[in-house]
Amino acid sequence: MTESEASRVVEKLIHGDGYALVESLIDSETAARVRARVLEEVQQQQSRTSAQQVDSGVIGLGQAVQWGPDFEALVTNPGLLSIARKLLGDDVALGDMAAKVLMPGCEPGGLHVDYPYWAMDPGLPVEPALMMQVIWMMEPFTAENGGTWIAPGSQRWTEPLDRDRFRKHASQAMGKAGDAVVSHGMLWHQTAENHSTEPRVAILINYTQIAIRPMRDAGPFTEAFKARATPELRSLLGFDHSKAIIKRAMANRVK
Repeated sequence: MTESEASRVVEKLIHGDGYALVESLIDSETAARVRARVLEEVQQQQSRTSAQQVDSGVIGLGQAVQWGPDFEALVTNPGLLSIARKLLGDDVALGDMAAKVLMPGCEPGGLHVDYPYWAMDPGLPVEPALMMQVIWMMEPFTAENGGTWIAPGSQRWTEPLDRDRFRKHASQAMGKAGDAVVSHGMLWHQTAENHSTEPRVAILINYTQIAIRPMRDAGPFTEAFKARATPELRSLLGFDHSKAIIKRAMANRVK
């Protein structure tokens, strides 16, 4: 992704619809491999605390960054990072990475904005942004299998969440395997129902400004994970967080 393309996406997130569909970030083979790995985790972790039944039929699995090289490559994808850095700063951090699975017949989720905004009072300015959300499609998103409901332009709405207003404006995000919806953290959205006969799998990535505390701990990390972590991944996970904070403080200091 070129710098001008990343700038156009950021413009949409701040001043436009609040989201953008970024196409073909990974190929369909990689998406299928990630999908299969997620469904393996669903089977293995159903009885563990890291597998949370968020709503009826909606399964959230945390710590996805540790599931192997495919997942590390997702979070350090150059296209996504170019957008995140332009929106949030070169020292952007990883707030969370999780898999979300909509099981067949699942109920719709609750209307919400994303972390850290749901932990803060409404009415915050849309700029500077504190967070960018990624909904990465590991299979086609359709009206049948639960393409996420989003309200265009709602990142600029300053009132508390209102279901009636949301319903008047919302449409479903659709795309193919390997596409991703990137959005401003204040965009109003809602998990949809899955009317199909197969699980619908997505990878969710939450990028934040470095000063925002991560939504949940991504570690502890194995020595093998830390040994192969790229500089981009180390930075996102805050392995050298104190150095990055000091660097930001020095850059913003008035002499």
